[in-house]
Amino acid sequence: MPGRKGTRAALACAAAAVMLVAPLAASAAGEPEIDLAADRFDLAPRIYTVTPSSEPGAINGPSSVKVWDADTNKLIKEVPVPSDRADGLSRPHHFMAVPGRNFAFVMAFAPSSSIKVFDMVTNEFTNEIPTGLGARHLEFDPNGAIAYSANFDGDSISVININAQKTMATIPVGDRPNYVEHVRTKNGPRLFVSNFGEDTVTVIDADTYQVVDTITVGDGPFNMAETFDHKSLVSADARSNTATFVDVNTLEVTDQIDIEGEHRTDLPASAFQRLNPRITPDGKWLLIGNQDASAVSVINIEERKLEKLIPAGLGADIAFFPKGPAEGYAFVTNRYDNFVTVAKLNGDDPPTFHKNIPTEKIGSHYSTFTEDWSQGIVSERPGRAYSVIDMTKLEETANVWVGGTPGPSEPDSSQDYTRAGPDMAVYVWFDRGKAMVHHERGEV
Repeated sequence: MPGRKGTRAALACAAAAVMLVAPLAASAAGEPEIDLAADRFDLAPRIYTVTPSSEPGAINGPSSVKVWDADTNKLIKEVPVPSDRADGLSRPHHFMAVPGRNFAFVMAFAPSSSIKVFDMVTNEFTNEIPTGLGARHLEFDPNGAIAYSANFDGDSISVININAQKTMATIPVGDRPNYVEHVRTKNGPRLFVSNFGEDTVTVIDADTYQVVDTITVGDGPFNMAETFDHKSLVSADARSNTATFVDVNTLEVTDQIDIEGEHRTDLPASAFQRLNPRITPDGKWLLIGNQDASAVSVINIEERKLEKLIPAGLGADIAFFPKGPAEGYAFVTNRYDNFVTVAKLNGDDPPTFHKNIPTEKIGSHYSTFTEDWSQGIVSERPGRAYSVIDMTKLEETANVWVGGTPGPSEPDSSQDYTRAGPDMAVYVWFDRGKAMVHHERGEV
């Protein structure tokens, strides 16, 4: 790609909660149909996967949303992802539960130019929202009223009115926009867009939808993170292996830090560098999954310097910060390896390696958590599975195959890592008829 461009009723916390009521459809064959009139306030928790999803080049036919019983890990229902093509191709990517609603947005690469709306009560697709080509990733505004899609294949972003389920604007940006970050600045709300195909971040006025600046950062800005003082945005630049700090008010680059590490050159093209930055809950440390160096780069945010590298697996990816029994740890996925890495958070001192949690299949990528944080649900992309992790013991208790040819259990640098497994495995529970899910980055 480089170049071209769980205690169910007790807790009610969630950072992305989802509201809409309709009769729940029949479950899979042999399962009883649920009468929503009697059971709307006692809907059972479920896990959602979309498969095949993730790597677009490996998706050559239809995909589906699969709904899993979160207690038994048995399939409840399978729903085809809509497509207007004869071959059923849609190339879906993320399953994004929408804050304050009972529906999710299913994102996709090209050839899709829309977001599919999935009702999590009826477990059916209900609408389609036009966007630019390849609406891959999504950001919500702080009020949960507006969503912004990064249209990776269309060099644009789209602004979506969530209540109306309509696109308000599509705005041209740079090459291969990968993520959008909504930031409140002294000059008003701004949208920062990482243009992965080049070395820039586009800045847009979130009120007028006008581009106000284009900032040169490192090469291949993949993802971003806003510091907790709301003064800086960090761009994680995958091809230059740098973290670029931008002042969100002056729009000037203030620091650029090499994330270091021994970057492997023997990996297949599908394992190209991707960098996902995450900030620890105390706001002091920036953790970047340094994928081709099998490490997590730890940056001291106040001092703007690299403190250390924590050893991790091949494809060290996203740091999650659970609460509950594992609070005080970072839970780091490894995109091409057969374990999840756990780091201990140490306050003013940098995080340290704690342990690796072996998984049956390779490719941990995205984690969600049960309502009481007692379990982690981890998608495994090339492994075509999801893992259930006991967050007290920090060990895998189940591994669930989601479809397709079963993926590998051991990493091998000669493998093609484009196997299209589930990009996400999203745990959803219901509180008085409202769908709830813990936010990706660990907030509630």
